Amino acid sequence: MSDKLKEIVLNLLAHQNEEEWFEFKQNWLEPAGVGEYISSLSNSAALLGRESAYLVWGVDNDTHRIVGTRINYHADVKNEPIEHFLARKLTPDINFRFKETTINNKRVVVLIIPAASKVPTAFDGVRYLRVGSSKVNLNRYPERESYLFDILRNGLPTIENTASQYQDMTFEKLLVYYASKGIILNRRTFKRNLGLFTKKGEY
Repeated sequence: MSDKLKEIVLNLLAHQNEEEWFEFKQNWLEPAGVGEYISSLSNSAALLGRESAYLVWGVDNDTHRIVGTRINYHADVKNEPIEHFLARKLTPDINFRFKETTINNKRVVVLIIPAASKVPTAFDGVRYLRVGSSKVNLNRYPERESYLFDILRNGLPTIENTASQYQDMTFEKLLVYYASKGIILNRRTFKRNLGLFTKKGEY
């Protein structure tokens, strides 16, 4: 995992700026703030079609140089381990995990955050999102919230799940094309067999 983790960090550093699915920190570790980041990064990853989001410690936020970190993610929050504190306040339960590696003799810690699935990720009852590099309450952005729910229900827009602008199609040219290849389509079943419908039954 260490080599894979290094690859992840170096790929993130190759981006010119922070993006909505990853964040760099050096030694900052405020448990509730981390929980809010998990929510916002998880939801943003879902919006952008990413499998995971990342919170990386040990990188200078301005220069993006690897400077190392001293954070202790095993510390307690009022006699409760940070990981347990975060897991208890996150809904639904997501399999976030802390990992660490060494790059250029500097300690780097990465919080790997799965993208939201089925419903948005909330921390302490609040759903967060990243807008640019800012962490915001999703409720204040109803259009983005609606779009996120749509993606979580139907997936990112693709040719397979996006309804055509035109629904009065005959497919005569398609039938001729297949016939020219020696394939005769069954007129009663070809539309479904070829996957020409969305889940809502639209072309």
